[in-house]
Amino acid sequence: MAQWAVVVQSGYGDQYQCDEAARFEGTPEQARARLYEIACTYKHRSGLRQKHREVFRVGDGDAYYAVVEGMMTTHRVLFQLAERVWSTDSELKTWE
Repeated sequence: MAQWAVVVQSGYGDQYQCDEAARFEGTPEQARARLYEIACTYKHRSGLRQKHREVFRVGDGDAYYAVVEGMMTTHRVLFQLAERVWSTDSELKTWE
């Protein structure tokens, strides 16, 4: 079974960051479903009181772009699916 990570990119101006939202095993279809779920529900900033969220599919569904409006600010976040293709470790290290 394939091993996956959901990568989250966000930021503004000169400050961007890249994090992982999840690591898991599954089929490509399961991974895309998980990516969509995360794009629709992920809270990338603690304390953010969401008023509105729009989610856009990018390409064939291996990425989503989300615009999250809070009480004071708007955040733009890119979620991407990444398949593990090589590692020095034989087992996937999950942290969920």
